Amino acid sequence: MRFSGLRFCLPAVVAALVLLSGCVSQSVPIGKDDFRMGRLGLRKGDKDFSIHAVTVPGLIEAGPKVDLPVLARIGESGGNTVCVDLPGISADGKSIDPKVVETVVAYAQRCKGQYMGILIRVLGKVADDPAVRARAVVTVAKALKKEGRAAYWIDGPDAAELAKKFKKTAANLLVAAPANGDLATVDAVPPKGEGLRKLVVGNLPDDGRREINFVMPADDAVYARMDKAFMDPVERAPWTPDNSVLSEQDRNNGFIALFDGKTLNGWFSRTPGVMSYAAKDGCLEWVRGGSGAIVTRDRYDNFILRFDWKIKKDGNSGVWCRAPRDARSSKVGFEFQIMGDSASPISNTSTGSIYEVVEPKVKANKKEGEWNTTELVLDGTHYKATLNGKVVQDIDFNSNEELKSRLHKGFICLTDHGNWVSYRNIRLKKL
Repeated sequence: MRFSGLRFCLPAVVAALVLLSGCVSQSVPIGKDDFRMGRLGLRKGDKDFSIHAVTVPGLIEAGPKVDLPVLARIGESGGNTVCVDLPGISADGKSIDPKVVETVVAYAQRCKGQYMGILIRVLGKVADDPAVRARAVVTVAKALKKEGRAAYWIDGPDAAELAKKFKKTAANLLVAAPANGDLATVDAVPPKGEGLRKLVVGNLPDDGRREINFVMPADDAVYARMDKAFMDPVERAPWTPDNSVLSEQDRNNGFIALFDGKTLNGWFSRTPGVMSYAAKDGCLEWVRGGSGAIVTRDRYDNFILRFDWKIKKDGNSGVWCRAPRDARSSKVGFEFQIMGDSASPISNTSTGSIYEVVEPKVKANKKEGEWNTTELVLDGTHYKATLNGKVVQDIDFNSNEELKSRLHKGFICLTDHGNWVSYRNIRLKKL
């Protein structure tokens, strides 16, 4: 008799456990490419990330075909995130156009591939009615709760309370709001050491502090200000190429030396404070990881670039051309791929390829450990690459849907992919 009560309660307990299990299974975990807050600040996937966003009107309304030139323009000047007002929410706040959700997913996917982000201003197109806004944040949270590759921004006089509702519905999504979000929105740039968990609205750090999250409107003045703020000291200092290292023929033909054989004058690191290359015996040699790349002081548009290189078996390196200040240079500019793959078949990631876009015409690289000679010619949209006397690329970028949106001017970079490689005789002629 003492156990009869327990017997009668068991069905209810089992039902409750099943219900609880169902609730847990419906929660959305944080994905490997999602925004999240780390111990110190914002992260995207497994990397630290600071939102440097520019608000571009009308992108989502245009549909799921991603506007690649817009993303390129943001990256060119040092931005890494596109901010959009979310359209398509019904007048009563109870539904959202599925096409809008599809478009957000398309931008989030492309931004992931370009090491960029998308910031959604959730109520940017919603009426001021408090009841409609309250319904709308829940509608958006439900519709996009699986899209953690985007960050979400809630503003307005009721934003703190609405951020609670949003997070209750989609706890996995990263939210910026005056309070109750993951990032606190503020107007002024915080003092040093206080900006990791804040989003500055309408301002940016002119002192180049990359850890500050900010969102700005899109206009030429903002792009110029952002570009200037993130300049490396090397870019601000005078530089005269040491052309004494060039042959008389190269000097007479108008080439300049990008590497003097002794120093890294005229180069800076993509990651401040970490230099992955060193000058050794007349070569620029990879010595450590962590920089991402070394970057030329100046940007170039049309040029002839000549250089020699060698790499170890299975090594991975490359030269980025027309690279942006931020974002993924091989996707916003492009990469002449260099691999230790002389015995491997041709592909769109093998030596001489336009990385992940166009495979080389022929296999032209020498056995690993031997010097290779390369010439890259960029003239407007025409690109020709010659490796060891063989033409491996000869293409008009406008003929390729993926390449036609790439930048027409940018930095030249020697990549740091964590593998040993050596370069020498790096010289350039402007066209």
